[in-house]
Amino acid sequence: MTNAADFEAEQNALGRVWTFLCFTSDIPKTNDWLRTTLGGKSIFVQRFESGIRAFENRCAHRFFPLRKEEKGNGPVVCGFHHWRYNAEGLALGIPKCEEMFGKTPRELNARLPAVEIDICGTMVFGRFPGGNPVSLREWLGPGWDILGAMVGEPPPRNRIARTVGAHWKLLMEISLDDYHIVAVHPSTFGKDGYLSDKTIYYARFGAHSAYLPGGDAATLEQIRAACAENGFVPTRYRIFQFFPNLIVAFIRATTYLGETYWFALVQQLVPEAHDRTRSVTRFIPVPFKGDAPAWRRIARRHALPWISAGFGFYARKIHLEDNEACEELQKAVGLVDSDPHLAAQELRVRWFEEEYARFSGAGRATD
Repeated sequence: MTNAADFEAEQNALGRVWTFLCFTSDIPKTNDWLRTTLGGKSIFVQRFESGIRAFENRCAHRFFPLRKEEKGNGPVVCGFHHWRYNAEGLALGIPKCEEMFGKTPRELNARLPAVEIDICGTMVFGRFPGGNPVSLREWLGPGWDILGAMVGEPPPRNRIARTVGAHWKLLMEISLDDYHIVAVHPSTFGKDGYLSDKTIYYARFGAHSAYLPGGDAATLEQIRAACAENGFVPTRYRIFQFFPNLIVAFIRATTYLGETYWFALVQQLVPEAHDRTRSVTRFIPVPFKGDAPAWRRIARRHALPWISAGFGFYARKIHLEDNEACEELQKAVGLVDSDPHLAAQELRVRWFEEEYARFSGAGRATD
């Protein structure tokens, strides 16, 4: 969290963990691609006719960046010497290959380093080879059914993106902290926003965790089972944190004409440096279940843009408050010479640190 060398080592280790990369709707057409970061390395995710693939963003010839923009559409062709790659990352279009290298392109067998890809519902995950060989379904556990059923395609405008001057772990941990609400969010959650112990129930599943309101009969397994049958309807706020970089919350926006509008808020943390993180959040309307008369469907269609705008304003304000707190924490990390004292409502921070130490080898003990 304080220097580039340790950050590089951390990211190299975490790049072998299943990590959320993008939505399938971000690359809807053949040859659509986007650039992102995994394990501290630039990668690109592209839709080919045969499916979605991902590779490191560097030509196998002289390591020239293949994708220089954030997103676009087109075949994989290097702008330095016009090497062209197929959907398997193999360079088959090499100008004057036999003359220059004495081999055919297939004999040369120049390939892009590949990223393993798997998809849960609308969400694309990736990892570099060499880590724990569990499948994405096994990695997500109950989250596989929950994400697959509850997270749809994000509307293009429902997006909050900001570069935060803090290590990505600080942004993840503030989402795991239910003790900071009054101090950091007095204008959004209120000055009397401390949670009662009766409202708190934390669930740990694999490397991940969730906050489920106390007194709610729905356990994590019951929520998973309902999602598997496409029958889950949110009734209370819930938040799920998926190690290492994904936060998914179900939040009530408002009630209009007797119906409650809910959003799935999906926050992705993209580490860029030891003191810089790109935070990208999409908020996605949760569909209503069952049939409805025509007048109600029309009312929903007209109300949703206004409700989305209001929810977006509220979500941006909360994000900004959290971001500012994390930027202040970043200023102090180099001065720390002791372990934190974690409160009961910061239990999930402890869990996260345990998983961080397990997968990165760089964690600290917590009191």
